[in-house]
Amino acid sequence: TAKDSGPAVSSPASPTKTDETGEPTPSPSESKTTSAPPPQSVAVALSGSNTDYEGSCPPDRSAAPSFTATLTVGRLPATVTYRWVSKNGSVNGNWKTLTFPAGGGKTQEDRRFVTTQDDSGTFQDTISVEVREPVEKTSNSVPFSLTCVTETPTGTGEASPTASP
Repeated sequence: TAKDSGPAVSSPASPTKTDETGEPTPSPSESKTTSAPPPQSVAVALSGSNTDYEGSCPPDRSAAPSFTATLTVGRLPATVTYRWVSKNGSVNGNWKTLTFPAGGGKTQEDRRFVTTQDDSGTFQDTISVEVREPVEKTSNSVPFSLTCVTETPTGTGEASPTASP
């Protein structure tokens, strides 16, 4: 495999000229091309809300632990491949793709809600976002706790949380 190990090496058919500093100067045909754009950059930040839920399960989406990933690219257009992951493996997701078109915004968000179909128990974990393309990056981690309790009706017609026996 070829790898760049330093200054440009020219073939005998196209000799490289050097300037006063000894650095190669581009030939006329090379000077007509535009330079390569800078490498793409991606920033990813994660925030959470309702991260300590206690109540009936599955929780309503408005009360469930929710997380917002904010992905920002350095230049457009760009395509970012990422996934949600958790420390204990409870939230690991498939790789997803966000497209940032030319002329569009450099920032996009994705939300994730954590829920369970269990009716009792406590689930604790830490969630983050991994970016795979165009660069590898991992967001900050946000811990969460989801505690399911069984609700029993009372005489007032409202439900009150009680611990499961």
